[in-house]
Amino acid sequence: MKSFTLKALALVTVLFALYSYKSECNHTHDFPKQKTELAVNDSLSCYPNSDRPTQALTYPEMAAMFDEYNTGARRVLDAYMKKTTNGKETRSTVYNWYRIEDLKQYIAYIEKISKEKQIPVTGFRIYPTSYPKNYKDEVLRSRQTIILTPTTTIAGRDDAAFEPLYSGIGKPVGIQKFLNDARKKRVKKASFFPFQQQNEQDKFLLSSSANRANTTPPY
Repeated sequence: MKSFTLKALALVTVLFALYSYKSECNHTHDFPKQKTELAVNDSLSCYPNSDRPTQALTYPEMAAMFDEYNTGARRVLDAYMKKTTNGKETRSTVYNWYRIEDLKQYIAYIEKISKEKQIPVTGFRIYPTSYPKNYKDEVLRSRQTIILTPTTTIAGRDDAAFEPLYSGIGKPVGIQKFLNDARKKRVKKASFFPFQQQNEQDKFLLSSSANRANTTPPY
């Protein structure tokens, strides 16, 4: 879905920069009397590589990407929001925002539970998604958002989405099985329970994927 390409690229840049996160930083920010460039850089960062990443954009690139999105996919999404909300909302999601502390905690959590299963994390997929039309928070209904999912190497692919919580030792399991199971349960229970009650009942099937972003609009 093209509408999320720009947002996904921006967040991928952040995630790559944060991927080597450590929960504690030993740097004190007390610069030595002779401030060499190496000493200053080492004092400013907790990460082994704080050089400018290859994923970082130039402003001309950013401007071109924003303009392409605003004159193309965004118009379609704006029309969709207007239709699904009966004219109450006319603007689709402009951006999703995460606190840096939350991103660091999430990456640290994924690294921890994956290490326990002896499965290397290669990165994260960023999926374009939307909140359901009957979502419990009315202002978020049908609004576009994203889901972050950890990846590892499966069948020669380094970008395979997997579920570390339910994987075996050294044996990663893809997320599709759990998504299919959740869909089957939802369809089976649809005639008996409203969406909110279903959601509460199925909370025991936790995932390691993340969302809970601050979505603008409406916030």
